[in-house]
Amino acid sequence: MDAVVDVWLAGRTAGQLTPPPRSLTDGSETFATVRACSVGRFGPGRAAVSLPVDAATGRRLALTCRMEAMWRRAVFPAVLVAEVVLVVLFVVDDVRDDARNGSVLLLVAVGLAVAVLAGRMVLNLLRSRHHPEEVKGDVYIRGVDRRTAEIWAGLNPAGAVKVVDR
Repeated sequence: MDAVVDVWLAGRTAGQLTPPPRSLTDGSETFATVRACSVGRFGPGRAAVSLPVDAATGRRLALTCRMEAMWRRAVFPAVLVAEVVLVVLFVVDDVRDDARNGSVLLLVAVGLAVAVLAGRMVLNLLRSRHHPEEVKGDVYIRGVDRRTAEIWAGLNPAGAVKVVDR
């Protein structure tokens, strides 16, 4: 395997790029093309990119995208609703000047916040090191085989794919 590089994809064209005919992970010709969501700091980004990768990396990319989508559609809204309910209960408890439930409500709110942070950390750990990351509207892919990255840049319009030395 040649040296590895990072690849920058122009955000506006990332979803329409022609993928290279080799695996991004090791440059081999044995690969599966996977449509992978990009991820940002706090969850899924807007861009999805077709990536040729080995089977294990493809499964990991797909799992991460499914988990990120579930987080955004189900977990995060449920946590927001629970936090709003807790705030309302805390305010009602405070208006009644009844401090019996205040500490329990605060403990539940803190526990929920810790659970959310732990869940986010687990999601971040699930990611492959090759998972597309969305930064300021553009997409970065780390640890790409240099020769594959150069082929990829040649297959697409000038400026759409840039090879970034580490």
